[in-house]
Amino acid sequence: MTDRQKQQIKALRRKGWSYSAIADELALSPNTVKSCHRRSGGNSVFGDLCRNCGRPIAQNPCTRERHFCSNYCRQEWWNSNRDQVQHRDSRTVECAYCGRTFTAHGKRPRKYCSHACYAADRGG
Repeated sequence: MTDRQKQQIKALRRKGWSYSAIADELALSPNTVKSCHRRSGGNSVFGDLCRNCGRPIAQNPCTRERHFCSNYCRQEWWNSNRDQVQHRDSRTVECAYCGRTFTAHGKRPRKYCSHACYAADRGG
């Protein structure tokens, strides 16, 4: 593998390309692309940069890979990218107080769309 191919792999991974897409583009095996990228120090799609602000992240080799530089950046990114959240067991429920329909996630039964509806219904 040439140095130019290694640079192309790194650049395409930073753009968010998958290993298989890069492999098709460069006529290489996906496993070759993956191992080359990992050996070059690029552990994440974002190249050890914060997904939200782009600052470098110091990775600890003994812990899980970090994708955000702080909790603030993590919350800000997830709040602005809610469409990328994959919830399990989503269902549509009608609020017992106001009658508005809302989406409930998880197995916990929910009767109210918000805490305000809960308080109003319980308080009288």
